[in-house]
This record gives sequence, C-alpha cells and structure tokens, in this order.
Amino acid sequence: MSKKDEWTHETSERFDSLFEKLKHNRQQVPLEVLQTKYAEPYKRLVSELTELADFFAECYFDSLSFPTHPKDTAGNEWLEKKIAAIMEQERKPGGLQEQYRKALIEDLDYDKFLDLVYQIYDRTYKEAFDPYWQRHNRWMGKPGNRWIYNDIQRTFWHPPTEEFPDGWWMDNKWNFMGFQYPPNIGGDPDGGQP
Repeated sequence: MSKKDEWTHETSERFDSLFEKLKHNRQQVPLEVLQTKYAEPYKRLVSELTELADFFAECYFDSLSFPTHPKDTAGNEWLEKKIAAIMEQERKPGGLQEQYRKALIEDLDYDKFLDLVYQIYDRTYKEAFDPYWQRHNRWMGKPGNRWIYNDIQRTFWHPPTEEFPDGWWMDNKWNFMGFQYPPNIGGDPDGGQP
C-alpha cells in the first residue's frame, strides 16, 4: 500500500483538529506557560502534530510519483538514489523538513507549511526527474516531418499553437495525452520542427 492510500479522511481530520487546537492554545495561553505549566500535554500535542506533518509530506510526495521506463535499469537506479539524497539533505538541520515544521508549529502558517512541502517535490522534480525525463525524449521522423518522442509514455510532443501555447503530448493518432513534463531538448539538430 502506498502512502497516499494511508492518508485517510480520518487522518486529515485529526491533523486539522490538532492544528486548530495548537492555534487555539497559542492564542489563549502565553507560550512560556504552555511550555512550563502545561509542558507535558503541550509537548504531546506538538509531537503528534509534527509526526502527522511528516506523514503528510511523505504521502504528498508519494502521490506525485514520477513515471519511469521499466527497461532503464541504470537510469532508474540513478533517479532513486538522487531523490533519496535530496530527501536526506532536506531532513538535515536547516532543511525543508525543519522549515515546514517551524511554519506549522511555531508560525502557525498552514499555507507556508504546504508551500514548503511542495518545495521538496519541486526540488526532486528539477534536480532528479527532469534530467531523467529529458534523457527519454528524442527527435524522430524524416527531415521536414520530425517530432519529439518520449519513450516512457510512448507519446509525441505537439509544438505550441495559438490555442495551446505550451504544447502537449499526443499519441500516434493525435489523441491528447497531457501537458505534464514538457520536453526540453532543444531544437531539432536536423532542422525539423523546433
């Protein structure tokens, strides 16, 4: 079972409830009093909320897993190791994990928390997945009728049009297949479509 399947409606409600409780407590009672007079229950609340915040981040990342090519053994190993190294860096002091915990627990800023969680995904996308993905894009076809082909999803990139200024992926029957992960391999070295 993947992490995204483990984050249930009940888990989400528990997370929201704990966050609201923390906000309420911090608004009603000075932090010094919470950390002394109510130290034990306050530490439990912070600990449980921190644990759920980390679990949320794991589930979020897992729900956005990247497509890979089953036969690219070396590339898949590189991608897995690169993502693991990035995640390990972000767990270190000063990393995004510490930052999103602070945003949630100390700053009580839920939107900032979400943004920092997203930044972990964004970093893995830019530094790990995008280079991997671009290796699987190539120009193919006869001169004058060449297209960028992606061998992971077996689709072609349609160049930008007025209606779709960013371009899109399509199958060999011109069926729309999505916008995600555009190619970035430069112009056709044989002088075909840009």
